[in-house]
Amino acid sequence: MGELTSAILPEIVEQAIENLKANDLQLDQLVADAGYSSGQSLQYLEEKNIDAWIPNFGQYKAEREGFIYNKEKDQYECIQQGGNGAILPMKKQHRDSKGYEKKTYRSSETVCKSCPLRASCIGGDTKFKKIDDSIHKPYYDRMHKKLTQNKAYHRRLIKRRSATVEPVLGTLINFMNLKRVNTRGMAAANKHTLMSALCYNLKKLLKFNSRKIKIQQIALQKPLEKLRSYLISIHSPAFRSIISMVALNSTSPLTNFASEN
Repeated sequence: MGELTSAILPEIVEQAIENLKANDLQLDQLVADAGYSSGQSLQYLEEKNIDAWIPNFGQYKAEREGFIYNKEKDQYECIQQGGNGAILPMKKQHRDSKGYEKKTYRSSETVCKSCPLRASCIGGDTKFKKIDDSIHKPYYDRMHKKLTQNKAYHRRLIKRRSATVEPVLGTLINFMNLKRVNTRGMAAANKHTLMSALCYNLKKLLKFNSRKIKIQQIALQKPLEKLRSYLISIHSPAFRSIISMVALNSTSPLTNFASEN
């Protein structure tokens, strides 16, 4: 299997920056779904001064019920009424089974074993309270705060993304043979993807140019129609002779007027 989407976001952004730079553009803002959320990605985006809007992944918890975090002392503190007010200092930093780097905060057994709230807080068998946090929690917290305080703006960004990005992906997958890449190696897969993108862009270009030509034809035709109507209303022999001369070398609406009169 390939890497997680969230793990390769910095690489994707670097490629996007290079592509934009080739067209004298720069990347200021980024919108993505929760699949791209990771501590490393958020740290990278902040260091690049990119205004990112990415919902945090499902396991993220903004707060721990019954506990507050003391940033200065790097510890959690129990604030539950009726409890013993346990302190959970940071005990270790480690990598879990999924490869995520975390900090572990743990209380003292002597404080928790006699706590009246022990059963509801840690259960009957456990002797201490333990809280695990990602080492990148400050980045997740800042993202959570930004999304929470700017919900309306975030919704507008999502709608714009749904209207501009998602249709392109849908067309590439369903009509440009990107449902499955039947090649071996990244080089061949890149060729497959580039060919699909090339076909998509050519179709867009042809459609745009066709529409542009039609618009120009309509824009040219309307003034001639107005002129024809005006000359008919005047009905002057001098104008009629001029129209006849033009009609000899023209296929414009004036030809019809000359033939009618």
